[in-house]
Amino acid sequence: MLPNLDNVPDRIASTVRRLPILTRGLLGLTVVLFILGRVVEVNPVLELDNQAFGITQLHRLNTYPFVHRGWIHLIIDLLAVTYPLSRFEREKGTLHTLLMVVGPFSTFPAVGYTVIDKFFWGGLGVYYGMSVFIVMFAAMDATRVYKYKPYYWIGGYRVPSWAPVVGGVILLEVFLGGGTGWVVHILGMAVGWAYAAEYLKLLEPPEKVLKFVETKLRFLVSRVPFYVALDGRDSAGHTLVLPTFAEGEGDVRGGVEMAGLRMNPRNSPPVVPAGGSNFGGAGRTLGS
Repeated sequence: MLPNLDNVPDRIASTVRRLPILTRGLLGLTVVLFILGRVVEVNPVLELDNQAFGITQLHRLNTYPFVHRGWIHLIIDLLAVTYPLSRFEREKGTLHTLLMVVGPFSTFPAVGYTVIDKFFWGGLGVYYGMSVFIVMFAAMDATRVYKYKPYYWIGGYRVPSWAPVVGGVILLEVFLGGGTGWVVHILGMAVGWAYAAEYLKLLEPPEKVLKFVETKLRFLVSRVPFYVALDGRDSAGHTLVLPTFAEGEGDVRGGVEMAGLRMNPRNSPPVVPAGGSNFGGAGRTLGS
């Protein structure tokens, strides 16, 4: 039986209407820069060009993800990054997401790429595009899934649960990638893994400071539409819930509740149901 696709446009429109403010802003900024780049030469000033990189060009470490030179490149990146970015913002808050995007999420891959390019390719590399965020969020999800289901059984062979994500990125690099941009993607995946594994926890902005800032700016924040405050995170339908697994399947201990499945959960270990058992059926659905 074919799936009912009659309500797909309505669901897409509903999803777009509920996008958080920062996600809207970053997507809008990307579109504006693309259109502006067709009129004036703004892209060479913003992309990560190691030939032009210097102490006075540090802004490139943050602006390169929002530069695109082709319609196909732009549309694919926008479609692929919208869901994971909006979900991350809903789970972590708008202010937290902003600090991470302009901080480690963009600067760490850029710095690593610049250093590697300078030493091995003579500083000739140029990189731009939001695909660095796409592979980063994919690595976060793969790391999170691996914690609760380390492997799949495929044709009698045990395959690590992170392998499809890594394999998919490698295939895309082989068939669609070019130049030295694959280095940025590998570094982006490394940052995503480090964040999901909580190795970057010291670089996260303290929640006490964020709450203090939001409290002081409450009169302004309350007037910003679609702003995700720290007190409004993880509301119904904003958290991805992975399927539960039968006890013993994949060496995991029963199912996992929603509190243990947020991105980089903060002091929220997996919840084991009373009695140590759980339903091993089809699992739970994604929130709408």
